[in-house]
Amino acid sequence: MYHELTHAAQYQALGNSWYGPFADAVLGSLINTFLFDSEFIPYGRSTDTDADIIALGESWPYYMGRYLADKQYGLSSSPASDQFTYSNNTPINGLSSHINLLENWDPIHPTDPFKWISQGLFHDLKDSRNEDSPVVDRVSGYTNQQMFNAFQSDIYTLQDYRIKLIQQNNSQTSEIINLFNQYGY
Repeated sequence: MYHELTHAAQYQALGNSWYGPFADAVLGSLINTFLFDSEFIPYGRSTDTDADIIALGESWPYYMGRYLADKQYGLSSSPASDQFTYSNNTPINGLSSHINLLENWDPIHPTDPFKWISQGLFHDLKDSRNEDSPVVDRVSGYTNQQMFNAFQSDIYTLQDYRIKLIQQNNSQTSEIINLFNQYGY
């Protein structure tokens, strides 16, 4: 529910000029999957033409869905896993399964077909942990509002988003570039 409500917030903030191409990309990927792909990969592949806007448009709702579920349910939440992602549900320092999934998001996980939809990226921008695995995270302190403000109707890729985030906040530039690079952006 939180994931889908985040899509509604994206639409409200970005309007039809952004959300139309995003929705068309997701719908096109679904149609291609059903008609032409032997595997069920509804978001398509990271190499598909529309992968950039799908990665941008889905990574934020996946992050916010997990973040808000953690705020609502905390440690009493059920294990955070779904059909297309993996989860290490072993508690880490008392973190909920939702935050644990974000902390452990591996952008090169060998069996996850959607590792390119960077669920952990936004958490790594926000959290104060300096991890060395699965990514080296030396960024911290960004707020959800700062991150959401960087979503603008002329941004269609996570690379463009990275540039806008740095322009708006002028903070931790080299660390942000390094983090995005580790996520493949």
